[in-house]
Amino acid sequence: MRKEEKKKLKKLYLMLAIMIFIMIFIDQLSKVLVVHYGEITLIGDKIVLKPAEIQNSMYDETARGVNILTNLVIVGIILGIIKSDNQFITKKIRILLSLAFAGGVSNIIDRLCRGSVVEFIHIGNFPAFNIADVCILIGWVSFVAIFASFSAKELSNKKPKKDKKRKTENNDNANS
Repeated sequence: MRKEEKKKLKKLYLMLAIMIFIMIFIDQLSKVLVVHYGEITLIGDKIVLKPAEIQNSMYDETARGVNILTNLVIVGIILGIIKSDNQFITKKIRILLSLAFAGGVSNIIDRLCRGSVVEFIHIGNFPAFNIADVCILIGWVSFVAIFASFSAKELSNKKPKKDKKRKTENNDNANS
């Protein structure tokens, strides 16, 4: 990797670290505020900010530990992909995975510090969620969409080559 590329990558990593920190800070601050102030109603009764800690009471401490460990492994894998020097891991993919990373880390912080994740955004009959969940959702859905688009392009690029090869073989057989 050239010196210029390394410099750009360092800048990108710094920008991603700042973005991750800001997303974690916003999520944690919103949880603290909602837990402290209680229920806040927005837009009639359509959107309500009210703390709802999601506890898995059916799990014992061992299962809780395994859950945290699994989340740490997933977050570690995401970090590995973000830091990868693979040519297919673009700036856009790094940004999207950083969103998922920030959300995952923030929810892990909840599990470690509170024992459960604070979900507080209630919209209609949907299950409660938090800002970290939104980050994870946007990050993963966008990543999957980019991956699917890339895969579709790769498949369409490979098809014509096979057809040309067959046509060439058919022409060779016809000429014989």
